[in-house]
Amino acid sequence: MKKLILVLVAVVIISNAIWSYLYFNKEVETNLNTGVQVYTLKGTGDTWDVLDYKIIISSSKILRGHGKLVFKGDPSALVNSSYYKYEVNEKNTNNKDETVLVNEARSTDGPISILSNTDIGSITGPYLYDELNKNRQNYENTTLSITWNDNEGELHSETISLDIESEISLKDDL
Repeated sequence: MKKLILVLVAVVIISNAIWSYLYFNKEVETNLNTGVQVYTLKGTGDTWDVLDYKIIISSSKILRGHGKLVFKGDPSALVNSSYYKYEVNEKNTNNKDETVLVNEARSTDGPISILSNTDIGSITGPYLYDELNKNRQNYENTTLSITWNDNEGELHSETISLDIESEISLKDDL
């Protein structure tokens, strides 16, 4: 009986030693993105400007949008417009354009009011694919393409390069 107790005590001590070693010598897992980064972008085109477009990156989600489109032409030229679409693209880690936000409106029974719908929508979601590998350079290469028709039904298109206007970074200290 003494031998059995000694064997069990030895197993418990060895087991505790192994678990202690594994616990104290494990590598600290670090999240690739701790804290929050906020980029505010703007851009100027021939016909449209983009103001206050935001990219907000947290440890688990990313939000894009909340900007504003500003028409620089005569507002009466768009009163009877029946179509517009804007599309936001970023460069992915392979330096290829990747569409991250799209909004489109079309009317067949009358005009749509482009100028009253100039707030760029937003989209929030978890990270996808190589999102965690993106950096400031990827976001600096964001473009917004807008397509619309005027009162005569003529289709126009413009692509606006967005530049980072401001950046806020809050990091968690581990």
